Amino acid sequence: MVPDLGIDLRVVKSPPANVYPYCNVAMYLGSPMGQPGEKRATYLFAHARDGMFDPIYILTMVKRTPNKMIGMLVDVYTSDSMAHTYRIVRVLPHQLTLSKPASVRSDQLWLQTSEGPHGTPGKTQVVANPVSVVPADYAASHPATRAVRCGY
Repeated sequence: MVPDLGIDLRVVKSPPANVYPYCNVAMYLGSPMGQPGEKRATYLFAHARDGMFDPIYILTMVKRTPNKMIGMLVDVYTSDSMAHTYRIVRVLPHQLTLSKPASVRSDQLWLQTSEGPHGTPGKTQVVANPVSVVPADYAASHPATRAVRCGY
């Protein structure tokens, strides 16, 4: 997903609101968010854990250098065997709502991770704009999923 950060996660639909988010995958939100290529935000989120979105947490909350992500490329594969590439343009720490991505009316990618242990308010949101869309190998766009239920 974000090669420069060593992030390579499969993407699955988010669990119901009463279920703690999965581990070992990124999850996507449905409406009002969309899928890559639609005229709305694609919103992917994952825990700030090793092997997940921890590098985003480290740059933002530990090193206090979130702007190092500006310009990095993000690849998202879709089930129609397409590879969508985006470029990171902004990092927004301490966000409390989904109002900004929900108001997007163009193809845009948003990544989100937490900023502390379970229950900590505020999330880091990373915004990326589209760069390209190309056909992808079927195997690359349909990887095996390793989602597991995880606790706090």
